[in-house]
Amino acid sequence: MLLNHFYRATSRTSLLALVLAAGSVVAADQAQNTQTNAGHRDVMSVRGSEVFLVADLDATSSPASRINADLADKAGQIPAPTEGYILHSRIVVRTNDLAVLNARVQELRPSGARSIAVRAHDRVAGFAVVDTPTVGDAIELAQSLRDGGAFESVELDMTRPRALRAPSDPSFSSQWHLRNTSVSIADINADGAWDLGYDGSGVTIGIVEGGFQSNHPDLSPNYYSTASQSGGSSTSHATGCAGIAAMTGNNGQGGAGLAYNANLSQQLYGSSSQTASAFEYRNDLNDAKSNSWGPFDDGTISYLSSIERAAIENTAVNGRGGLGTALCWAAGNGGTGDRCDYDPYASSRHTLAIGSVGDQDFRAWYNETGSSMLVVTHSSGNNRGTWTTTSGSSYTSNFGGTSSASPLALGAVALILDANPSLTQRDIQHVFVNSARQCDPGDKGWSTNGAGHLINLNYGFGAIDIEDSVVLAESWTNVGPEVQASSGTVNVDVTIPDNNTTGTTRTANIAEDISIEAVELVLNIDTTYVGDLQILLTSPDGTQSLLATSRADTQDDYVNYTFTSLRHFDEMSAGTWTVNISDRGPGDVPFWDDFELIVYGTNPVGGPCSGADLIAPFGVLNLQDVFAYLALFNTSDPSADLAAPFGQFNLQDVFAYLNIFNAGCP
Repeated sequence: MLLNHFYRATSRTSLLALVLAAGSVVAADQAQNTQTNAGHRDVMSVRGSEVFLVADLDATSSPASRINADLADKAGQIPAPTEGYILHSRIVVRTNDLAVLNARVQELRPSGARSIAVRAHDRVAGFAVVDTPTVGDAIELAQSLRDGGAFESVELDMTRPRALRAPSDPSFSSQWHLRNTSVSIADINADGAWDLGYDGSGVTIGIVEGGFQSNHPDLSPNYYSTASQSGGSSTSHATGCAGIAAMTGNNGQGGAGLAYNANLSQQLYGSSSQTASAFEYRNDLNDAKSNSWGPFDDGTISYLSSIERAAIENTAVNGRGGLGTALCWAAGNGGTGDRCDYDPYASSRHTLAIGSVGDQDFRAWYNETGSSMLVVTHSSGNNRGTWTTTSGSSYTSNFGGTSSASPLALGAVALILDANPSLTQRDIQHVFVNSARQCDPGDKGWSTNGAGHLINLNYGFGAIDIEDSVVLAESWTNVGPEVQASSGTVNVDVTIPDNNTTGTTRTANIAEDISIEAVELVLNIDTTYVGDLQILLTSPDGTQSLLATSRADTQDDYVNYTFTSLRHFDEMSAGTWTVNISDRGPGDVPFWDDFELIVYGTNPVGGPCSGADLIAPFGVLNLQDVFAYLALFNTSDPSADLAAPFGQFNLQDVFAYLNIFNAGCP
């Protein structure tokens, strides 16, 4: 898939490649007759093969059309050429003896061919990959290797046209958040994941709320009563959430959820103890749950009850047999007057705070900002609302808010776990961080943290692209156990100047070097108006986390209040951290008692695992390593010059890097 992303066509005249059905190149039988296609280009008909018209044999990957002479009907009518093939400059050979293969490759090297590399396939035992400079070289070399008869199979690597597995439901075209035909980038790229075969099958996802219409004809086929709490009162809101995540697909009615083959359950919130029960209900069956609710979106801080806090942590850590049940959370609809950092549910390091972008791929007007936001998904807020189920066995096109964004992320979690069921709840967060797409690139809020991740207070790490997420999940190596380090309690015991933007700054040192996932700042401040205070945390790498701004919150005091930031993801923790607090309103003098800084993450791997492992977390090859290479390439850094002719930067360097990347970690 990465190779396709970097493909650029050149202008050489179309030539013929002769390829077996499995991809094996065979010699053209010169005795066979010749025919002319509709484009007036001669192509040779080879018995027992597929015949392709190739756009450019000098490219590393080339579009090709299959010539269908072998598919002629009884009347002799030949179907039109089939487009959509891509031939690559790679050969796949079935062998365990790389030395023998390499010797044969060097012996049979096509004249004029540049470097040719032989490597074991990174995932499938018993197969090797031969990387050649061009499609033409690969065809010629594969021909020679096959003629020698030393290997069980020799096949040209090709991408064949695929039928998209999008649902056929009659109103699917209304679900722009899954496939946006107006602004193609502004959706979750559902087709890409579905085309790879992932639809949530075998995964159970829940909606935590007051209950949805479980007998809705577009929900009931997926409803899993054993994983559900009974009772409750069906609401249109919860029914809409359920449809966004897991509306049944291919049933001839309505639309489809992102995870249209997932099992769907419900859990019922209520009092603190009832809500805690909902979080923990049947987490032996429930793989993930969505919460499209929270405190009022009015810019005021809230505190979690002890039982809810414990239940959220236990769910995220011990659910799903110790892998953790993921909790998606709507980041909030308070717009610029609120922050998800003030919501103790959404800002917990044990939940996934999900914000919103609209159908034009930029910030929804109601979307909150925050240092605890993980990613965004598509919902209402630019031009259109989202289309989903509603009460009364009906549908609506006006659903939206982060209430729609969170269950869409829930569906994404289902597809990720469909691709790799062994991921922990923390690994799911890593996959989202490392596969997020930069939405609204013109927004001035984008910056890069110390680990090379793009971050934005409006968008977290960006928008979910579920195709990239499931591809990354397929090969993801689980991170190690969670570890933590603390500054200990830092006694401050000073007044903060009233109505003064400079404020008071204190530092804390973290001695341990942890690859960061989340940072918590626990504060104690005596003040008449917490809304007067702006709070800024800065890491040793210089990355800033704005945790609170001045606002109309007239509550007294921060009492062991926990702010959480994800903006330091994959940075290293050791060093001096800075906390600045300033009072932005007149009339009171705050007293800063103390604070504690706690970082959570994993013990770092010793270093890069291969030449492609360019950025933390080391020991894991992911898209961030690719982006790091491209940054070097775009600045003509000498370390990015990987292929001849050296001293020039071209696509051969990119493909050389991708070859190293695809070889994986030893």
